Amino acid sequence: MKRKAGAAIGTVALLATAACGGGGGSDSGDGPLTIAWTSTPTELDQNLYGGNPDVYLAHAHMGTITTYDLDVPADEIVGLEDIKPGLAESWEVNDDQTQYTFKLREGVTSQYGNELTTADVQYTFDRMTSSATTLQASISMPTTNVDPAEPVTVIDDYTFTLNLTAPSAQALSLMAYPNLGILDATEIAKHTTDADPWASEWLATNSASFGPYNISSFDPGTEVRLEASDTWYGDEPDYTEVIIRAVPDGSARAQLLASGEVDMISEPPIDQFTTIDDSANASLVSNPDVFRHNWTFNTTDPILSDPKVRVALNHAVDRDALVESIYQDRAEPALYPQPSTLFDDQPEIGTYDPELAKELLEEAGYGDGFEIQIAFSAERPGPYAENIARLIQSDLAEVGVTATLNGVASVADFQAGVSGKKYQTFLYTERPSQPDIGFGLYLYLNSKSALNTSGINLPRLDEISVEVLKTAPGPERDALTEEGLEIIAENVPIASLVEMPSFVGLADSVGGFKPLVSGGFLFDQLTRE
Repeated sequence: MKRKAGAAIGTVALLATAACGGGGGSDSGDGPLTIAWTSTPTELDQNLYGGNPDVYLAHAHMGTITTYDLDVPADEIVGLEDIKPGLAESWEVNDDQTQYTFKLREGVTSQYGNELTTADVQYTFDRMTSSATTLQASISMPTTNVDPAEPVTVIDDYTFTLNLTAPSAQALSLMAYPNLGILDATEIAKHTTDADPWASEWLATNSASFGPYNISSFDPGTEVRLEASDTWYGDEPDYTEVIIRAVPDGSARAQLLASGEVDMISEPPIDQFTTIDDSANASLVSNPDVFRHNWTFNTTDPILSDPKVRVALNHAVDRDALVESIYQDRAEPALYPQPSTLFDDQPEIGTYDPELAKELLEEAGYGDGFEIQIAFSAERPGPYAENIARLIQSDLAEVGVTATLNGVASVADFQAGVSGKKYQTFLYTERPSQPDIGFGLYLYLNSKSALNTSGINLPRLDEISVEVLKTAPGPERDALTEEGLEIIAENVPIASLVEMPSFVGLADSVGGFKPLVSGGFLFDQLTRE
């Protein structure tokens, strides 16, 4: 692969808790690591995907077969090349790269004292594939070419194979994804019933895995407390206790960090960047990412079904102005079909060229313009979504297109509209959970993918996105990818606006932080400085 450098509690309640000794904060010495997220999970069952916080938390309490080596240059993402042993101490690959044989570490136990064996691996995959609608069964495994008939084959108590129907560049990365963490089948068996054979009710509020932390208390949607596992196979984490609380208000999160009441915050709001950087206790940490904010076109719309119209609208947007006025120069213009951190030498399609836009609209029969709607939600891409929409509205007016704005207050309603392709255009985000160009091509652009929200249906692009997933890294895969990128450039179903680094507000006393493309991080790698 070519690789390019590149329900909640209020603020007052949180401050009171911290002041009474339960909050931690950057001046807490040997106290807990305290984190404020925009939201926390409402359940713990890995088969029920409730949003990104589920994945972020799973990095703490789920043990995975492989894991990530964080020793990468500061200007690069943690990628496919950076996989190392996790619960498996080693692996081998057969000649046609369709079987990965893993050897588990011996003597690893869960918090319940049960030793990790291949029976746990088999049970975990059986449970994940017990429903075709789980995230793992519907997206993660199919895009990695995992054999649906027999995902894993047990060889002995500590050896198993992961079976693929074709080679996959991301097979090892898949096994590091926390939602495919291995469950303690022995403990879970104690909580099954005839009506609940997979112990879903118990796993909704309990964890049973082999990760670096155990969940000591769980208040759905409000707070999670973790304690370091004394059975963890790796080095003992610096932080023996972690407290994660939901603080939806971005300004409140920034205030808590700047005052030293918490050690880390997620999604620091852009208008609070300076406040965080100017504080005595913390700073804004930025890392390269695959995260992009997009303007997505409904390609089934009568007007937007014409590629010339989509290309024209794409060239009508002044991304430099967006970066300067909305993102305070903390993002980069998105100029390419896919994240620049994943693949080099992509065709440049995001240039601002209103004259070309007018010319293309004339060729498409819309020289006198037309009306278009832009839907958006404050949840995704964020509270500044309306400002982004207004700037696009202004840019479109310059090429004769009249845009009306549709702010959707309900996050659920907005998501339903996106999934149902009810909007003519909408602002959105994308962050492929695997650091692989093939994964991104398939996930957002294959006509059969559940996350193809533009409705694009290009047979050759479908073929390429499938073939790339089946082709081992190398010149052949790169050539297929380049052909796919050219097709995207000619059709532009999604106008990516900006490439966002990964931002986190971090106390100066916390070290060892490196984000993963999942949006999460490895809790056990955080250090006290």
